[in-house]
Amino acid sequence: MKNVLVIAIMLVCGVLRAQDSGEFTVPFSNPTGAMKIIVDIKTGSIKVKGTARKDVYVKYSSSKEDGDEREERDERDDDDKHHRSNKEGLKKISSGTMNLEASEYQNTVKVTSDNWSSKIEVTVEVPSNVNMKIKTYNDGDLDVNNITGTVELINYNGAITATGISGTVVAETYNGDIKIAYDKLTPDTPLSYANYNGDIDLTFPAGLKASFKMKTKQGEIYSGFDAQVQKSNPITKTESKTGVYKVQIDDWVKVDVNGGGPEISIQTYNGDIYLRRK
Repeated sequence: MKNVLVIAIMLVCGVLRAQDSGEFTVPFSNPTGAMKIIVDIKTGSIKVKGTARKDVYVKYSSSKEDGDEREERDERDDDDKHHRSNKEGLKKISSGTMNLEASEYQNTVKVTSDNWSSKIEVTVEVPSNVNMKIKTYNDGDLDVNNITGTVELINYNGAITATGISGTVVAETYNGDIKIAYDKLTPDTPLSYANYNGDIDLTFPAGLKASFKMKTKQGEIYSGFDAQVQKSNPITKTESKTGVYKVQIDDWVKVDVNGGGPEISIQTYNGDIYLRRK
């Protein structure tokens, strides 16, 4: 019989402040096999730390405003006197809910929250060799440390940081810096890093063999490696349907490090790119 474990948490935030934090653990059905964790929250920050444990430890809290703070802000922002009068003589008992759900199925642990209004801070401890996909959307950062597996990090408004990495990391955000530091790197693995607003700062082992493909529209590229820049030649083509002849100049900067190797793609629109040698 297939094992499915589900932990569901619904917490009232705001006035009932004593109930908006806690912790729990989720076991893997096969701790000796390949393990994966998925953390997906809509608003807030996620920290993940690799340890020697064989299960998943989750600590959570809501950083939603206290009832009094929210009340004062509402009074300042609310110009509708009729709406304010509707609250006279009433005592607030709740200003929203926080939800969090964790499940385990076929050696994959999922920790999710679909609440957009309450900011959640989630700290997760996992086995260091776990593979993971970590995602948040609004008002939070992603921070990962001491992982040897394959990591996918997705953010929208916030920074991405990964340190003590001995596997592979693929990272993408829209507004925020990306900073990744590798102790070791899984060989022969393509990697990609992308954002729109923010720097991309990457540290690799000195013996890295890779071919970088980089682009920044409003920034600079810096390297601590002795890099051989490949010249981009104009590309000509004729469109078959219209017969239009075009000449295109590739705006990617292509660099081989230590003779070249698997492609590492890096692109930002408004930020600098840093390649550091450990």
